[in-house]
Formats: sequence, C-alpha cells, structure tokens
Amino acid sequence: MDRQLRILMISHHRRFKSYPRPHAMAKHLVQRGHNVSLIVIADHRKVGIIESEWDGVHIIETPDLLWGQLRSGWDLWNLFNRIVYLSQDKSPYDLVHCFETRPATIYPALFYVHRHKIPLVTDWNDWWGRGGLVDAGRPKWYPFLFKHVETYYEEAFRKLGAGVTVISSALARRADSLGVPADRICHLPGGTFPDFFQARQKAVCRKRIGLPLSIPVIGFSSADSHLDMDIALQALSIVAKRYPETKLMITGKPNSSIIELAKDRGMGDNLHLTGYLPYEELPWYLGCADLFVLPFPDTVYNVGRWPNKVCDYMSLGRPTVSNPVGDIKTLIEGHEIGLLAHCEPVDFAEKIIYLIEHPDIADKLGDNARNLAITVFDWKLLICMLEDFYYMLLS
Repeated sequence: MDRQLRILMISHHRRFKSYPRPHAMAKHLVQRGHNVSLIVIADHRKVGIIESEWDGVHIIETPDLLWGQLRSGWDLWNLFNRIVYLSQDKSPYDLVHCFETRPATIYPALFYVHRHKIPLVTDWNDWWGRGGLVDAGRPKWYPFLFKHVETYYEEAFRKLGAGVTVISSALARRADSLGVPADRICHLPGGTFPDFFQARQKAVCRKRIGLPLSIPVIGFSSADSHLDMDIALQALSIVAKRYPETKLMITGKPNSSIIELAKDRGMGDNLHLTGYLPYEELPWYLGCADLFVLPFPDTVYNVGRWPNKVCDYMSLGRPTVSNPVGDIKTLIEGHEIGLLAHCEPVDFAEKIIYLIEHPDIADKLGDNARNLAITVFDWKLLICMLEDFYYMLLS
C-alpha cells in the first residue's frame, strides 16, 4: 500500500441497498487501512441526518422525501441536505467516489471537489437511459417523464471526473465513446463474499429450512428487482411436467404480476416465496438450491449490466442456467460455471432438466463456480484493483 487514503463515497442507494457495491468497496478499503465515509439515502427518514459506523465505515444517512424506486438520488431535499453537510465537513479527503451521477450524488460531489481541489471518480453500475432500465419494470408514465432526464444525468458528467469505474464491459465501451480516456476507465465487476456465502451441503440447508431433499429446488435471488422472470416461469412449467414437485425459490419481494403469471400457468404450488430475509439467513435459503437461474434475454439493459446475484450463486457453489448475453456469456463460457440456453423457455427448461438429471456435472460446474468466486471475484482481491486505480489518479 502506497499510503493511507481518506475517501468520501456518495451513493444514490438507500442504506439497505448499498451493500453489494458501495458498502462492499468501502468496507474492504477500510480493511486495507484506508479511512472511508459513505453517504447513503436513509431507508425511511424524511428529516435529519444520522451518522453511524458499519464495518468500520463512517456512514452518513441523508433524508429523502420521495418513496420506492424514486428514492434513488433524485430528491432535491436530499441534495440540499448533502451540500449543507459537506459545507460543514472539515475532513481532509483525498478523493471523492460518486456512485451514479444523479442530482443528489453528482452535485454534492462537484461542490466538494471544486471547493477542495481533489479528484472525482464516478461509478457506473447499470445501463439506465437510452433503452436501458428506464424502460424495464417501470410504470408506463415513468419513461415518458424520465427517459431523457435519466440519459442526461447518466452521460453528461462522466468526462468531468478524473476517472470512471464501470461494472460491465459494455459500460466501459460506452464511457470510451463519451470521450473518457481508456486509462481513466477501471472495469470493476461485482465481487463475491465467499466467507459469508459458504458452499454448504444441500442436505444441511434443507433440514434447517424445512425442505425435503427428494425434490428439485431451483433458486433465484433478489431483493426487489425480478427482471425477465417470465422466461424462468415458462421454463418452470415445462420442468414441472417431468418433476411435479419442483420448487422455484424466489427471495425478496417479487412483483405481483410474477405471482399472477405463475398462478395462471398452474405453477402457484411450485413457487417457494421467502419474502425479505434477514441477511444472515439468505445463504441458508439459497443453499437449498440444486441450481440457480438467471434469465438474461438480449436487451440493452442486460448487455450493460452485471447482476450481482451471480456472485452469490458462484460463492454458494451451485451452477447457473442463463442466456448468452453481455458479460454473463463471457463468464459462463470462459469458466464453465453453468449452462447457457437460448432466450426461449424450452431450451431454458432443457438445460435445467439436464442439470437435475446429471448431478455429477452440476457438482463439477458448482465447484468451478466456487473456485472462481474465491480466486478471481472475491472483493478482497478486486479492491486492490480499485486501490491501484486511486493511486494512479492521485499521481
């Protein structure tokens, strides 16, 4: 390590959603000996700023007047509170790392770096505008009102910073097309937590959760984003014809349309909905799965994203059935951690059935996945790339 850094991170996420990326980076930087403050949106609070410590990271929760998915960096009240807080902050930070460039993140970040003459790094972790997530799983009025705004804030500020961290290859290419120099782009995919998501035996997990060992269990993990599940549900209806007791375990809170679609197809009894789980229980539930599914059709937002759930799947030592799109295609083809299916239900179902009926191959793919999670994608390793990137920018 060259020297200890003081880093300010500003996130567009609520606290409970910051764990996979902003908080993961922050806590592993702390473990490397750096001092990190992370500003997040309070989960529910509308007034008042709260400070605390989380895994050695100084957490600042700022209030927000919006709700649901809108509570994600768009609120001017949140922006105002952040600027007021930073105007009074005397901490001698070495750089600011801004997660996404929405109003409540980019303007406080620019305010601070211009005042203190330090570098700004922006993080790009999803393809939001121009056919991206702004069109996916949103009310019909949302893209009409926000598509151009989303695209502007996604792109307009990338060249203003000293560097950009991106979660996918497609976003690296997009940053390059916007004029960000190649040496100022750091491709930093989502990382794994193999010490937390341990590769436990299915029998042990199912006994704890109360699921019989005799039935096939397919896993899908998410908190509140269950994109493209129609492919998985249609595939489930095919799998269930051969294995009627098959369960599709879905964590988090899926959209009601997903549940209705399953019922319409007669698959209601094949769903195992866990709801929101205490974080420490999540590995035990997911450890019940024989395999995981990651429906990933060829859309703009999938080409541009890296689904963090695949990191948990790898850590748990189970194979994944997905589609040959974006970085997921490269990941599964290059490292043999699962099977790729055509973006239609029949082939998706056939790949699931193949793994159910060939447990030795499923185990081999799962072992490959676990090894990859430990040796390549562990946040303890990825954070060294980010640390080197910081030093390069500061030099």
